[in-house]
Amino acid sequence: MSIKHIDQATYNPLIAGSQMTIAFTDLTADQKSGLANYFAQHNQSFITLENQDLLQITHRDLETVIADFKQNAIIATNELEAIYKDSQIFFAAGNRSFDITDKPMIHSIMNLSPESFYDGKDHNLKEYLGRIEEQIAMGISFFDIGGKSTNPKAGDMSADEEFSRMEPYLKEIRKAFPDIILSVDSNNPITIERALDHGVQVINSISGFDTPEMLGLVERYQAPVITTYNNRDKPTDNVHQSLLDYLDDQVTALKARGLKDENIILDPGVGFTSRYEGITKEEIAAEDVTKIKAIRAMADRRLPILVGVSNKSFMGTLFDREIDDRLISSLLVEYNMVMNGGRLIRVHNIEETRLLMDIFNTLAL
Repeated sequence: MSIKHIDQATYNPLIAGSQMTIAFTDLTADQKSGLANYFAQHNQSFITLENQDLLQITHRDLETVIADFKQNAIIATNELEAIYKDSQIFFAAGNRSFDITDKPMIHSIMNLSPESFYDGKDHNLKEYLGRIEEQIAMGISFFDIGGKSTNPKAGDMSADEEFSRMEPYLKEIRKAFPDIILSVDSNNPITIERALDHGVQVINSISGFDTPEMLGLVERYQAPVITTYNNRDKPTDNVHQSLLDYLDDQVTALKARGLKDENIILDPGVGFTSRYEGITKEEIAAEDVTKIKAIRAMADRRLPILVGVSNKSFMGTLFDREIDDRLISSLLVEYNMVMNGGRLIRVHNIEETRLLMDIFNTLAL
């Protein structure tokens, strides 16, 4: 008898999230009968296809199956236990580790840039700290802080100006909330290094980690990263394949600098899409949809995947939603991406997203 985890898209492209397909081969008649009876009683899909017996099951339910098989001696569980372990997805930063295989994690956007497209404004420190405290009470432990808008219309700024917006907040956040995970949303290595020296643990770079300066920061600080496929200045004929190739190259480079799987978050870069002269807003939105759909292929890497679509402009183009009327579309797209493998959801609307994740965790397939 042989048991292996196969590509979830091979037999059913609609199998979602942490549901996987496990192939059993060379079963004896008694083994096949025992498995068929067990899975029928537990409402699990167990079918024969191309001389293989295929089980479609969630990671969560696989844990129960292993325990039952051990107790009732249905079959040996060594290979199933290896599949269970190999298919786990963790995110680790600082001295904390999170199992996000079955329970996606919210990444709260805490902008400090008045130019930000959604909630840009000047912030009061007391109010800002109060927002973090409220979100911690909701179960949020991962916060993203940036001093410069990534809106292409906002323009660039110096590292001094960018960090001056963050510095007083970082000091007080670390003092008040020492246990939370902080990421810095910046692509400037000078800003990033200053933020790391002020207690930030994670680098969130929309420009990825392509330069010696950025890779050097990773190596020196061993800082976990969010690396983004950003093709704003790189039009391509095949966004899907270019995205996968780029992120695979990033993983190789980051691991060469000492990072592990649980330290590398992949971002398909929705919103960071071609802006060359003559491109229409409909073409831009179509590229964003391609990136959203690419998450299925990204999930095969078994790395943490960022869902970053909150209130973005493609919803205006495709669904005719103004910027203050994109909550429902944001939640629906986020749910779709989580069902297809996204595990860290970077959002503005915390309370509503938390409810979404409560529903996901209750009704997960």
